[in-house]
Amino acid sequence: MIFNSENVRRTDMKCKKCDKIKPDTSFYKRLDKEARCKECVSKIRKESYKINKEKIKSRVKKYRDENPEKIRDLKLKQAYGVGSEYFDSKLKEQGNVCGSCKQSVKTIWRNKEIKMALDHDHKNGKPRGVLCIKCNRALGLLNDNLEIIFGLADYLKKYQK
Repeated sequence: MIFNSENVRRTDMKCKKCDKIKPDTSFYKRLDKEARCKECVSKIRKESYKINKEKIKSRVKKYRDENPEKIRDLKLKQAYGVGSEYFDSKLKEQGNVCGSCKQSVKTIWRNKEIKMALDHDHKNGKPRGVLCIKCNRALGLLNDNLEIIFGLADYLKKYQK
């Protein structure tokens, strides 16, 4: 193999802001936009936020209001490693109802319409199915513990008329 600079993978770079040579992991992937290290970008953004707090807040709010599906998809990917497609397919697979109580997607709770939640295993973080907010919270509060869940069922049976 003939050696030239194109064959060499860069492992460190120089920040245009602090002039320090750092590993490429200290830089964002979009180098065309950010040729500064993450540390310097963070400082710049914090300073900008102090000066333009209300403008930045309104811009973020406007973006969130205009792009709810993008936000939902991003949050699902960050939390569970799956996107909206997975959520929607799971919901469809369940007949568009909660996987536990079989309530409709449009759940009213505390006088507000709320969306379904993607349930996940707390041990490995993998998503399981889609639950209404009540069932998802109940399952979480019971620590996914079958003994407690069956114990509650037995308790209720004992006092039913």
